Amino acid sequence: MAEFTFIDTQQKLMQAAEEWQDLKEIAVDLECENQLHYYGSFLCLVQLSSRNKNWIIDVLAVPDLGPLMLMFEDRRILKVFHDISFDFRILFSQYKCVPKHFFDTQLGALFLGEEKIGLGSLLEKYFGVHCEKKFQQVDWTRRPLSSEMLAYAVQDTAYLLGLYDKLCSELLVLGRVEWVREECRSLESEDYTLREQEHMDISGYKSMMPKERAVLHVLFDERRRLAKLKNVPSFMIFTNRQLIAFSGSLPYSAEDWKHLRGVHPIVKENAQRLHELGQQARSGSGEEYIRERKEKMPMAEYELLTQLGEVKKKIGARLGLRPHLLLSEEQAKDVVLRKSLEGLRSWQKELWKEEEIMKRIMDN
Repeated sequence: MAEFTFIDTQQKLMQAAEEWQDLKEIAVDLECENQLHYYGSFLCLVQLSSRNKNWIIDVLAVPDLGPLMLMFEDRRILKVFHDISFDFRILFSQYKCVPKHFFDTQLGALFLGEEKIGLGSLLEKYFGVHCEKKFQQVDWTRRPLSSEMLAYAVQDTAYLLGLYDKLCSELLVLGRVEWVREECRSLESEDYTLREQEHMDISGYKSMMPKERAVLHVLFDERRRLAKLKNVPSFMIFTNRQLIAFSGSLPYSAEDWKHLRGVHPIVKENAQRLHELGQQARSGSGEEYIRERKEKMPMAEYELLTQLGEVKKKIGARLGLRPHLLLSEEQAKDVVLRKSLEGLRSWQKELWKEEEIMKRIMDN
């Protein structure tokens, strides 16, 4: 196991923050609770690694992470993450922090055309390191943390700067380092609101009858209330599959609710309320699904968009890259409708400006 400094007091965090001020780059990883063992999503552990030192911060023991957030927002220090998507949402949700000047190694791997872009796969490929999958869903709120858990946690960042070096070396050969850096700069301005699942997100909602949607809605909301009350994930009250089944065929009576199998005990305690909520929803007018109206694209532009999609696939195949990296659907529509490349990154403009399809779009 790599050696590390364990930070579990405010004083230790302040001391570490002084060390970070002298760094040019630092690797970062987060361990969170995300609706697996308790209700909600929150940060539990932060791992950091410089070129010669590792730190693990026990977030549940340190009251003020202000010094850490300041470092994350310091543009003088490059922060190396692997897959920022959820990490940034947690940081923004809890601390209103969006790290600045960062490099996402998952994005780097994508721009190299890697098929397996998980951190475990990349560490195994480049360093021969095997990551234990059993810790991917472990309860990171548990204290004390076992030596195995700490070893798993520190390993993620101990190799991350080395991975960054290797990816950048290969990207440099292909002339794509600046592509990734520009993508990372653009990601600083994204919306990182952490969004909870809503009833309309349940698979199958759109195809339900109005009364079924109404039942699903009230039971979804009640399930969430009970989950918060017991501090457990919603699926532990009853699963989405059970929720869909109830929407189509409610338990006949409160007594039937009490005798359901495979549900949390609190369901039995609230059987009468669940029965009444379900019956009220079913006897009402129902809940209509309002489809989002999308403006139809003129036929000429639609044909150009289709042609652009085909060219994108061909360029992706030539470069060994997934087509969406070269031009997202939103960017493609913007180019066709505005007849301009202004909405693209600099590297994209260089890649696309000489393509015949772009000339046809501009002349259309």
